[in-house]
Parts: sequence; structure tokens; C-alpha cells
Amino acid sequence: MLPFPFFKGGLPKWLNQSFLNNDITKFVEDMVEKSIASSMKHVEMADILHAEQGEAMQTNPIESFQAATFESHDHVYVRMYIKNAEQLANLKIYHNTNQLIIEGLPTPESRQVLALPSMVKMKDSVSEYRDNYLQIKMRKRMDPQFTEVAVPPME
Repeated sequence: MLPFPFFKGGLPKWLNQSFLNNDITKFVEDMVEKSIASSMKHVEMADILHAEQGEAMQTNPIESFQAATFESHDHVYVRMYIKNAEQLANLKIYHNTNQLIIEGLPTPESRQVLALPSMVKMKDSVSEYRDNYLQIKMRKRMDPQFTEVAVPPME
């Protein structure tokens, strides 16, 4: 028996009627089906996003240069694969508000220009080399300056 005192006589008669149970069962099955269908959409969208992120990896098979660009709320990151740490001695990295310029990777004469996904500050950039990856962290520019453009009135 149920622990509630108002169910002393068992379940109410309306719960035992089959037409209501069929409606409830049908409703629950429909909701489960919709939930599964929507979650499958999310899985498909995640697969699409994962494929797009794979495309964001800029690769040149001839020179074997790989760099991935991604961003968080406050920073933009560029991560690149470096075969051996000796290449760091010839590496020069510059950036402005919307581009990162890499000189000396993969060959000492090469130059790579990467477009950044959002504007970054000119200062506050740091790099870190770990496990054959060089990661550059740049702070996003949070105060974009806007200029109003005058729109002439209609005559």
C-alpha cells in the first residue's frame, strides 16, 4: 500500500480505467519519442560542429604547418604543433588586433598569416610550449570603439 492516508482503499477508480491509462501511456511515449528525436538533433549538430572545428585546423601538407584557433570568453588561443623545440629559436611571432603572423615555421624562410576570430588587445599576450605544442594566449579586446555615421533625412 501507499504511505499516504488518502489512498487507504487503494488507487482511485479513475486511475484503473483503461481509456485514461492509454491516453497517459500514449502521451508519455510521444514525449519520450520527441525527447529522443531532439537529442539526436543535438548529436547531429555536435557532429557538424566537430567537423567544422576540424576544418578550422589550417593544414598545409607540403610544409606540415598545423595551427588551431579557438576562443573563450576572455581570450583567443592559437595552438600550433612544433616537431622539436629547436625550431623555437628561429621562430618569430607578431600580431595586431585581427591577425597573427608566424615567421620561421615550419622552415626558417616561411611566413604564415592567421586570421583571428575576434579582435585582441595589442598587449597581454603570452605563449607556452608544452608537449610539442606552442600555445599563444591573447586577451580579447572588450571595448570596441564605434563611430556614429550620420544618415541623411529622406526628402
